[in-house]
Amino acid sequence: MLPILFKCQFFTVYTYGVFVAIAFIVSTVLLTRRARGAGLSEEAVYNLCILLLASGIISARLFYIVLNLDYFAADPFEVFKLQHGGLVWFGGLIGAVICGFIYMRYKKLSFVPMLDLFVPYVALGQAIGRLGCFFNGCCYGREAVWGIFFPVHGRALIPSQLFDSLTLFFIFLFLRFMQKRLTGGRVFLMYLILASAQRFIMEFVRGDERPFYLSLSVFQWISTGLFLTGIFCYLFLSWKKKSV
Repeated sequence: MLPILFKCQFFTVYTYGVFVAIAFIVSTVLLTRRARGAGLSEEAVYNLCILLLASGIISARLFYIVLNLDYFAADPFEVFKLQHGGLVWFGGLIGAVICGFIYMRYKKLSFVPMLDLFVPYVALGQAIGRLGCFFNGCCYGREAVWGIFFPVHGRALIPSQLFDSLTLFFIFLFLRFMQKRLTGGRVFLMYLILASAQRFIMEFVRGDERPFYLSLSVFQWISTGLFLTGIFCYLFLSWKKKSV
């Protein structure tokens, strides 16, 4: 793997950080182009992208810290070492949605249509970011004879990061396709359903997660809750639309 892209006397460039930057740039460029076609302010969309990135990373990190308090209590400075990985999608999603809602209320932007506009590019950003996890060696899979050798772990592991990235990219493509057919928050709900189902399945090949209850990890239980919530809300909106 390649956790460090290059280093010099004054600074070190981590591959994980580079892929996070690439994910943000690619998603933002595509999104602002899409926003321009929809007649939205590019400046407002760009500012919202920066806000979502910052709030998403902070809340994703806080969620990870809460789930691993013993680890961070033993080494508090590890809190700031994002190059080691440790971001939780669920926490990032919650934080970004809350901050995005506040910003859009302040700017008088329609919250639900913006959710539908943004969410495919969230999946794309995740897909690109997972490549950074692969090179960093975090979010690794279970040990397997057919796996890829990770020097940082000293063994052959299932490249779960690559499977994660590929499936998230397909989710992005599907959501972009559905943007022309779904409105009223249903694109966002479709993302919630697909992304939570994808995470639930991926947990079975992950090697860095431990069973929490009934042989399922804490993320699988959270995924189950989000999946059911997404299904319920989607069906409710579809029923409401038909009854109007």
